[in-house]
Amino acid sequence: MKIKSIFISLLLLLAFSCNDSFLELYPKDEQTEATAFVSNENFKTYSWGLYEIFPGYSDRDFIGDVNGGLFTMMSAGGQTTWSMGNVIVPSSGGDWDFSFIRRCNIMLDNIDNSSMSETDKKHWRAVGLFFRSYRYIQLLLKFGDLPWVENTLNDTSPELYMPRDSRDLVASNILRDLTEAEQNIKTNGDGKNTINNLVINALLSRFGLFEGTWRKYHGLTEANRYFEASVNASRKVIAKVPNVHNNFDLLFNSEDLSSVEEVLLFKQYTPGLTGHALTRRVRTGEMQVEGTRYLVDSYLCTDGRPISTSTVYNGNTNEYDNFRNRDRRLYLTICPPFKTGDAFSGNITTWTRHFNPAFSEYIDLINDADWKGSKSLPTSNFRNLYCTRMPNLASATNGIFNWGKTWMGYFVWRYYNTTTDVSTNTDVGTTDAPIFRVAEVMLNYAEAAFELNQFTQEIADATINKLRIRGGVNKMLIDQIDANWDSNRDMDVPPVLWEIRRERIAELATEGFHFNDLRRWKKTEKVLNKQPRGAFVNKADFGNSSTTKLQDENGVTITGDNTQGYLWYYNVPNGWQSHYYLYPLPLNDLALNPNLSQNPGWNK
Repeated sequence: MKIKSIFISLLLLLAFSCNDSFLELYPKDEQTEATAFVSNENFKTYSWGLYEIFPGYSDRDFIGDVNGGLFTMMSAGGQTTWSMGNVIVPSSGGDWDFSFIRRCNIMLDNIDNSSMSETDKKHWRAVGLFFRSYRYIQLLLKFGDLPWVENTLNDTSPELYMPRDSRDLVASNILRDLTEAEQNIKTNGDGKNTINNLVINALLSRFGLFEGTWRKYHGLTEANRYFEASVNASRKVIAKVPNVHNNFDLLFNSEDLSSVEEVLLFKQYTPGLTGHALTRRVRTGEMQVEGTRYLVDSYLCTDGRPISTSTVYNGNTNEYDNFRNRDRRLYLTICPPFKTGDAFSGNITTWTRHFNPAFSEYIDLINDADWKGSKSLPTSNFRNLYCTRMPNLASATNGIFNWGKTWMGYFVWRYYNTTTDVSTNTDVGTTDAPIFRVAEVMLNYAEAAFELNQFTQEIADATINKLRIRGGVNKMLIDQIDANWDSNRDMDVPPVLWEIRRERIAELATEGFHFNDLRRWKKTEKVLNKQPRGAFVNKADFGNSSTTKLQDENGVTITGDNTQGYLWYYNVPNGWQSHYYLYPLPLNDLALNPNLSQNPGWNK
């Protein structure tokens, strides 16, 4: 089934099901539920609209990773407001919205009175519980305590003015509901690419890890209950899908993910029906996200060691050296450096090699690789005009291309491909978007197992090492990882756990997890209070522009022409504030319901 927005499904059902006698017998608001929820097909059609909650490909994909410091926005003031200490209490909105919960409850409340078999009733209850839990998890991650609503409310329901229930109750209810859903869902759902047993366990894996780590690192009880739920659910998924797809790039740049076993659920885009703008943004001047050195430095070298201790790392004072012998996922996320032999005009439809073969190193690496997927170098825009160098600095005075440009040198090309025709308008991209994939489940399993003191070499081989093999990186051997493994490690984090957390960055960057990872680990200050930096460049290579800003290794600004250093664009952030770990409730909702309380610290 295609996952797409269907706002009119309920109206179509009503038009098909209603007749005059029913209209005479029931008020209009009751008519909906009396006639729309009868058969298995009715519930299936209604459920299509619930899939709207999955965003697919949009600018939102990057928000969690921009907020988490892996990326920055390219506009002035584009640092995340969380690091700048500029978050304010919204007057309304702020994602404090329970309308989707209501939609799920409407479905759940009408199952018992339907004409379906008991098996179908259990199945559709499982589907409803999955979607309600998915939304409650989103809210729990942000706000903590929440009003728990299990039935459809009306305008006079006293529950509208209830105080928030405790995080303990909400989390416990989510775990209860997902467990019931996992036990009763039809194994294969309603066909290909629908909610099924594997998808529910993937969500249990994700939720259990988040809630367990939140509880452990924020001083709450029962962390192990959620770690165990994550481990158990992860094992079930990996038992059925033990391997990942052999090509990392094609997970994000394929027209059809239906045959990719690693992808448990995806949003399908179809030419002429539904499309997205992400591919076009990457291949135009509209791409407003760029990578940081924090992201690039997180990738391992091919020997399986971090850059601080690897014997094959060539140093970071030259980007060609910096990218050499690194995890393939770096090459497929941040465009490697290159320079062709052509002028920096931006109007080149064919390109030539530079006379210095050093500038073709990554052109050859990418173009000759069997793992490149849909990528090739040099990059080109949607009109098939080539960029003749990377980094392509927005500050350059000796030639600049409107596509692939950055201020700090790291162009994000994870979603770059030339297979989708994006030459006409913004929403024609048709590459499918993964929603749940086995790689994330593997990472959840590894981390939750470590937190339970159960992480072994066998688990490492079944999880992290399968991802590393795909990335062309040597395996993790946990008995070799000691306190000296990475001299850049946060010393509060055990060495093996540090490597497990690093793997999440390498695998999941651009998929929006990192801000919530930092929040659940209670490590946000450690990352977001640092000034973002970028590539190491020679200023003269870009025309000695006064807007090309450089720093040395210690963060001291370097001035003058013909200098070299690390690119920077933003000042030192004002700093993350301790009460930011929970989001604020909007003022309007606090005024409407005097029994609601604001999260701590937001009343200042």
